[in-house]
Amino acid sequence: MANNLNDYNEKKIVGVFDTEQEASRAIGQLQSKGIPSSEISVITRDRDDLRAISEETGTKAPEGVATGAATGGVVGGVAGLLAGIGALAIPGIGPILAAGPIAATLTGAAVGAGAGGLVGGLVGLGIPEDDARQYETYVDQGKILVLVDSADHHRDVYDIFRTNRSLNADRYRTYDDTVADTPRTDVYTDTRRNL
Repeated sequence: MANNLNDYNEKKIVGVFDTEQEASRAIGQLQSKGIPSSEISVITRDRDDLRAISEETGTKAPEGVATGAATGGVVGGVAGLLAGIGALAIPGIGPILAAGPIAATLTGAAVGAGAGGLVGGLVGLGIPEDDARQYETYVDQGKILVLVDSADHHRDVYDIFRTNRSLNADRYRTYDDTVADTPRTDVYTDTRRNL
C-alpha cells in the first residue's frame, strides 16, 4: 500500500448512515463545502431511501430507476450523479443499481469472474477486504454508505460525517495539521490505474 500521495490516484472516505435523512444532510453539506458530485457515491438497498435522497438533495432519477430500485440501489445524492446508472446483481446482496464514481467498479465486479461483488468492487477501490466485508454487511442490513473520493477535503468530510452520525465515525481521528502526514486506517487508496 502506498504512503506517498503521488503513488495512487485518489483516496476514499466512507460514512455509514442509519437513515436517509442523515445521508441526505451529509451530502448537502458536502456539496456546500465545494465537493463536486464527481467525488460522491451513495450505496443503499432501499427504494424509499433512493427516492428521499434524490428529492432532498435536488436530484431527479432518470426513467426506469424506480423499477430497479425496488430491490435495492446504489444512488448518487448530488446533482448530476444519477446520470450513469447501471443495473447489476451483487452476489450475496442481490440486484442493485449503481451510480456515481463507484458504478463502473461495481459493474465490473459483478460481471467479471462472477465473484467479488460489492466486496470485490470496494477492494478494487483500495478499501481493505475486512472493511469491505463490514460495509457489505451494513448495506445488507439496510444502512446507507456515502463514499467520497477526496485527496483534498479530509477535514470537511470527517467533520460532516461525524456531525451527521456516521456509524463508523469512531474510526475517524480528530484531523489537525499534526496528523496530516500520518497514515490513516479510514482513508483508502484507489489502486486502479488511470487508463
